[in-house]
Amino acid sequence: MNRLGVIPFSAEDAHRVFSGIRKGTFSDIFLQYRVTTSVRIEDGIVKSATRSVSAGTGIRIVDGESTGYSFCENFELDDVVSAAGFAQAIAASGKSGTQGMKEHRISAGMLYPQKIPLLEANVTVRSELVRRVLKAAESYDPLIDRVTINMTDTDDRILIFNSEGEWGEDIRPMVTVSASARASRDGNVQFGRSGVGMRMGFEVFEQVESPEMIGSQAAKQAIIMLDAKPAPAGMMPVVLAPGESGVLIHESVGHPLEADFIWKKTSAYTGRVGEQVASPLCTIVDDGTIASNRGALGFDDELTPTERSVLIEKGVLSGFMDDRITSDVLKMARTGNGRRQSFQYAPIPRMRTTFMDNGQTPPEEIIDNVKKGVYCVAFAGGQVNIASGDFVFVPSEAYLIENGKITTPIKNLTLIGNGPDALNRVDMVGNDFKLSTGTWICGKGQTVPVGIGLPTVRISELTVGGASNEE
Repeated sequence: MNRLGVIPFSAEDAHRVFSGIRKGTFSDIFLQYRVTTSVRIEDGIVKSATRSVSAGTGIRIVDGESTGYSFCENFELDDVVSAAGFAQAIAASGKSGTQGMKEHRISAGMLYPQKIPLLEANVTVRSELVRRVLKAAESYDPLIDRVTINMTDTDDRILIFNSEGEWGEDIRPMVTVSASARASRDGNVQFGRSGVGMRMGFEVFEQVESPEMIGSQAAKQAIIMLDAKPAPAGMMPVVLAPGESGVLIHESVGHPLEADFIWKKTSAYTGRVGEQVASPLCTIVDDGTIASNRGALGFDDELTPTERSVLIEKGVLSGFMDDRITSDVLKMARTGNGRRQSFQYAPIPRMRTTFMDNGQTPPEEIIDNVKKGVYCVAFAGGQVNIASGDFVFVPSEAYLIENGKITTPIKNLTLIGNGPDALNRVDMVGNDFKLSTGTWICGKGQTVPVGIGLPTVRISELTVGGASNEE
């Protein structure tokens, strides 16, 4: 038994599985035991309080550019061997035999210790925390007429072996709390949202964000938006607030820099390493080593230690985010970006915590230098075409900038542009870098938690869709 305590699978078991594989140049076994606890409050009532356990084993066999993958929903050796047979049948025929187990352990480090462990808290503790969020939102203003709170925490235990003799184990905690508040006045209905998501125990509410702050922030945004005016339309400067606005970097730049899109030649950045692809003010980083951050990982889901990967340095494209397969195909160093939603999925290149690095300009100076533009604080969503880089983003909280001052809140706006073009239009970068502590989830056929960040950034000109869309 390993130190995880719940996965009865040994190196000897792994060796038996690998010894039966006669196809594939590489194979790995991913074992997972996940406990998820959730509480939901809606209209002042606890609608649900649940705890679920998901456990199983995924096995992958890689032969060059071909992959076979299968899984079973337990840790029984015979079932894992059977799953390996299915994976072997899927993979293309190739070299026979496997390497012996060399017993080399990959350490996960101590990126996300828990001071108040998730599994030691009962449902009553969780319900009380959620009610504190609810009370803060409901009491913020009489115009708040509906509040929904969701809290989910996950204790994720991972054990990985591969045919090169490497193995590693990790305990990955995650706490996520989100609040949605509705405000109504004379038929005008607006929503506000807030949340926190971190790889921590319940100390997150003492060290990062209190329940009261989460609730009041959601309510505050809803109240602010009641007074929002229709957004202007046209080409104008756009200033991105620090922190949550980093989602624009994640979507418009991050995804096209994932190596599977480079391999398939479907990214706007294919074949452009060494080229100037952005303003010299732009340095874009993907980092898996930021302690307790939502995108933190000691090693990825292929046992590759994570790192700080500089993707664009002073405007020059310097690298991509890869997994084992794309690293081998593209002949790149492994970056530790092979991630998967669960044991039911094979790993693919995914972001961890992606951000634009700090600049040198005070944020006040950036605002002072805008005569007329928009200031975007938070985003409700967006879409990006990976091949062209074209994007559409929808801010959920934004303001006018008039004569160097942030003034009126605005609504019903969209930002329309192109990722590479927008990066080349960055003409001011603040010295106020901030990592978001929000509840970010990235989808790409499977979902994983991610982090984002940004200092204050000015894009000299973007298309703003606004008042012309107002009915």
